[in-house]
Amino acid sequence: MALNTNLTATAKKKSAGANEIFEKCRAFTRPGELQKAGLYMYFETFGDRDGCQPGEVRLGSSKVLMFGSNDYLGLITHPQVKEAAVQAIRKYGSGCSGSRLLNGTLDLHVKLEAELAAFVRKEAAMIFGTGFQANYAALSALTEKGDVMICDHGLHASLVEGALRSVARVMRFRHNDLDHFERCLNNCASEEKILVVSEGVFSMEGDRV
Repeated sequence: MALNTNLTATAKKKSAGANEIFEKCRAFTRPGELQKAGLYMYFETFGDRDGCQPGEVRLGSSKVLMFGSNDYLGLITHPQVKEAAVQAIRKYGSGCSGSRLLNGTLDLHVKLEAELAAFVRKEAAMIFGTGFQANYAALSALTEKGDVMICDHGLHASLVEGALRSVARVMRFRHNDLDHFERCLNNCASEEKILVVSEGVFSMEGDRV
């Protein structure tokens, strides 16, 4: 009977502590406080682009310039792109219903990849839904055990995650510090294959190599 009582007490104690991991979420009020003060910079809600010029978005009732967009070529609102998207939705629906790997590859994907490969004069091409996925997949697949990946410390998070996902040994040198980079190179064994990862224009700071 004493054993059962102890087990019950232990179960109650564990049950009482099971919510502790979520309690820190409920106690995290800083974002709400910043929102009330008008100082929260994330999850701004933008409206339609009706009447907006390239590079402009609608924020509330105002049109503002957007400097954080990845739409470098202004294709989001291009009439031909919008019409092609409408036609694709009418023909294929609004989604692929699955991952590319298993049941989400459409003939559109295959055609686009073939045309992209021909455009850049390569044997084949592969498209990804986001740049993050492309960087993550490429770095995690290019190297293998016994290789070394030498990465600039200022890399975008997608490249960092791809490097960490790889089975290769990862070394990071101080941002744009070629002397530190050379020391990293000298610390590699002669038999190790090396992949150097940097950025032409660093997306987080805007500086160049």
